[in-house]
Amino acid sequence: MDTTAVLEDTAPTQQRSSTTALEVIGVTKSFPGVRALDSVNFDCMEGEVHALVGENGSGKSTMIKAASGVYDIDEGRIVIGGEELGRGGVQRSRRLGLITAYQDTSLVNELTVADNIALSFNAIGEAKPPDLIRYLGRFDLPFRQTDLVAALGPGARQLLEVARAMAHRPKVLMLDEPTAALDMKLAEKLEEIIRQARDDGTAIVYVSHRLAEVRRLADRLTVIRDGQIQGTYAHSDWAVEEIVELMVGAPTSLEFPDRTLPTEPATRLELKGLEGQGFGPVSLTVGSGEIVGIAGAEGNGQRQLLRGIIGMDLSGGSVAVEGKTLSRVSPSSALKSGISFQSGDRVKESIFPGASVLDNATSQLGEESGPYGTSLTKRLLPAYRGASKRLNIVAASPYMPVEGLSGGNQQKVVLARPWLRTPEVLIVDEPTQGVDARARLDIYATLTSAAQAGVGVLVNSSDSSELAGLCDRVYVMSRGVVVEEIVKPESEGQIVRSFVAATDVSETQVSLRENAGLRWFDRLAVHTPIIVLLILIAALALYTGSRTPVFWSTFNLSSWLILTLPLAFVALAQQYNLISGLFDISIGSVMSLTVVILSFTLPDMSPSSLLKSFVALAAAVVAVGAFNSVLIETLKVTPIVATVASLGVVQGVAIWLRPEYGGIIAPQLNTMFAQGIAFIPTTFILVTVLAVVLEWWLYKSRRGLALRATGLRSDSALRVGWRVNRIRTGALFVSVLGAVVGGVVLASQAGAGSNGVGSTYALPTFAAVFLGGAVMTGGRGSFVGALLGALFLSLINNAVPLLGIQPAWAQILNGVVLLVAIAAYAGLDKARLRALRRP
Repeated sequence: MDTTAVLEDTAPTQQRSSTTALEVIGVTKSFPGVRALDSVNFDCMEGEVHALVGENGSGKSTMIKAASGVYDIDEGRIVIGGEELGRGGVQRSRRLGLITAYQDTSLVNELTVADNIALSFNAIGEAKPPDLIRYLGRFDLPFRQTDLVAALGPGARQLLEVARAMAHRPKVLMLDEPTAALDMKLAEKLEEIIRQARDDGTAIVYVSHRLAEVRRLADRLTVIRDGQIQGTYAHSDWAVEEIVELMVGAPTSLEFPDRTLPTEPATRLELKGLEGQGFGPVSLTVGSGEIVGIAGAEGNGQRQLLRGIIGMDLSGGSVAVEGKTLSRVSPSSALKSGISFQSGDRVKESIFPGASVLDNATSQLGEESGPYGTSLTKRLLPAYRGASKRLNIVAASPYMPVEGLSGGNQQKVVLARPWLRTPEVLIVDEPTQGVDARARLDIYATLTSAAQAGVGVLVNSSDSSELAGLCDRVYVMSRGVVVEEIVKPESEGQIVRSFVAATDVSETQVSLRENAGLRWFDRLAVHTPIIVLLILIAALALYTGSRTPVFWSTFNLSSWLILTLPLAFVALAQQYNLISGLFDISIGSVMSLTVVILSFTLPDMSPSSLLKSFVALAAAVVAVGAFNSVLIETLKVTPIVATVASLGVVQGVAIWLRPEYGGIIAPQLNTMFAQGIAFIPTTFILVTVLAVVLEWWLYKSRRGLALRATGLRSDSALRVGWRVNRIRTGALFVSVLGAVVGGVVLASQAGAGSNGVGSTYALPTFAAVFLGGAVMTGGRGSFVGALLGALFLSLINNAVPLLGIQPAWAQILNGVVLLVAIAAYAGLDKARLRALRRP
């Protein structure tokens, strides 16, 4: 296929500005064992589109992240709008006027479009566009500000990433593979937006592997290879073959591999009336030695169909391999029957990021890995080396984490799985999305080789030229069904005309239908813990009160609320910590240490005793908080491991200070916490107000939004300018502070020093916050829910003796209630995901 024939010389011819918006001067950046950038010089003028092209791993992404402040450089200077970036990080880079739209986006999927835009502006202290509806309408974007990002298709998310970046009116706009996830219609829309920004004077650094669109858009083009600039060319001074040769470092061809087409292929895969969420009914066949394509505008069911073939979100129809119908279709049964499915979402679904390249490549090797279910290196390594040589996988070591490879090499590692196993059917979603020219050719060769070996290959691609060059047949989809079958497609245009003419459904309509139910589930998810806990508290209180009138006595109700106080303070602080994405198991030992300290410093309520106690407790907060933050944020120790270590150290200090029960804590302290209005202690009123204020802060303030974003996706929060390390460090200090405050209340109830009195609070604290909607992954939870969780657990402990139940049953009941609540929340989350995927 002659690629140069489709390149049009449509870039602007107006005179470029002489004002330099971005300068990269002699920049060097190294990682362990790799020099990613080597004395790189690059610049971009106002009102110019300057394209940066190169292979995966050539240094493009490193340069983007260096200019964006994500990476600190080793040598050289980066100048934005005449001011040097220095080591100011992402926040300074953005404040100087450089905004980046990333290929994998810096969006938080669990937040709305409006919240994601606000998150970006809040990070640098700017006000977001006052009328988001009007702003989004200006770009004719296929979503609304109230839509959840998770409900948008990949193309819509990419457009949102660019639109949000442009909303800042940046001096420099860096676009990293902005059209990789877009179909032709959305790509054309994006190109219009880019041209408008350029005409408005924005300097645009454009990174893409699609040289056709680079030809249309770029005023200049720079090639980078192995961290070094290979040359810079004016718009009319380069040819495609020349640029590709510079990118890969050797002469190459852009032709698709030749292969012998099957004459009468035996049917490898047959779908009959297959339907599920977002597609169907669909019937199609794939023969041995065939490469069959799936085409269509974004959002018309192509990806859902591929998932349906392996049983994901499948509701009807049949799948047959080699004439045998699969009785129960699931990913595991599909694999066993000979179907190898490779997802287009490498990071989320195709690779195991922390695992080695070797383990990723050989993960589906099966019995050849070793006898009796073992995985023997002596068998895996030769298999991997064969695949690596055949697929040209570039990795420093087979034992390095796969996440350290470039996108193209990650894709080739994924394709090593079917290459090693030789399936009956190979299904690949977006095989070359975001990969460079050399990797693209390697992947084409792999797919062609599989077909030549008799494998039936089914490919979904948003690149119509790819389908035209590879496929024997192409099924065109619209509204989730096949509307046309093109045999031996002659050109990219034939495929595009087919699905453009066939479809009048857009990604807009699909995503908005999904959101109607999804927004309801999300609102319900936020309030469910509060509603459930209020019902449980009311039910248990009414039942206990009906069995014994003592429960309703002023003394008992006051005792219940007083006993709730230590747990309430610790639960609120731990909820804050969990929302940030962290976990602190040392809280019980901190409470014990607090009681021990007060047994030495607070024998009475005199000013001197209060001052000594305050200083000692403040020192404890600083010491433990700093210890945890150094372990977690500086040394990158897993939070659970770090805080277990902290627990041991703090508990040891408490035992050393007070090896036996002793010391006196001012009795007036207990009296102070017991005072209140009627049976309600004043301190309980204060902690309730605190919980309500924190709830409002979490969902209505910009700092609360940043905390949720950090817990949900810390890299996204970092990329838009939030100082994530500071947020997480602050959360660790809040956790310790809450434990100390809870320890003070506990000390008033203990009356004397005990080195283990707080140890019983660790598990109830986590039970309270999980009842309050917290999740281990961060980003979710309710402060009011955490308070109610603490109140409910204290109510169980209060009711058990009144009902004549053995104390052991209180612990059992705590566990049962927690399990039931978590199961209910999980069920709601599954329903939310179903609403998210529903067409």
